[in-house]
Parts: sequence; structure tokens; C-alpha cells
Amino acid sequence: MKENTLTLEEAKDICNEYQNLVGRLFCGEYREFGTIEAVVISPHGKLDKWAFAKYYQRYQNAEQAISFYTGDTYDVVLIGRDKSNNVVCRDLSAHLSYITAHPDLLISLD
Repeated sequence: MKENTLTLEEAKDICNEYQNLVGRLFCGEYREFGTIEAVVISPHGKLDKWAFAKYYQRYQNAEQAISFYTGDTYDVVLIGRDKSNNVVCRDLSAHLSYITAHPDLLISLD
């Protein structure tokens, strides 16, 4: 997550905790991506996240997509698709911040 880097174990725990978001709609400016396809562990840095998204597009598997990464800081991201069916990643922390700021959104999605 942006403020704090995560160890692999912390990222696994958070990823498992938020699997209930799969199938829900993206919110905010990411609404155009439709539903959340997956909640997965990603590398922490922007460039590594970009590479991760490209590998995810190719393999359709988060474990294969992150296998290139040799760093030790991680994040948890939501996977979606743009209008061209390209994989996009949104930080879980950004999604949760938006929901916290707009609590009525959860009621309308349930």
C-alpha cells in the first residue's frame, strides 16, 4: 500500500482479507473498469507494478506475473480491465480510501 510497504506475509494476509471485493464494482474514477476481477499481491514500485500488469495480461495468473520480481516490498492491488481489455491495477488502499470517504457507496452496491 502506498504509505507503508508490506512484507510478503503482510501482503498475503491483506490479500486474503479482501477477497470479498472480487465481483464488486470499481469505484470513483475507476468505475469504467467495471467489476473487480481479482485482489492480488503485486510489487510495490510503480514501474514494477506496470511490469506486473503486463505479465498478468500475458499469463492471467498473479503468481506467474510476480515471478520476475526480486524486491522485498509488496502491495495489494485490484485487477480490472479497460475498454480494450488490457489489465489495469488499482491500489487496494486507494479503493478503500474512496469507500471510506463515500460510505453510502457500500449500501448501494450491496
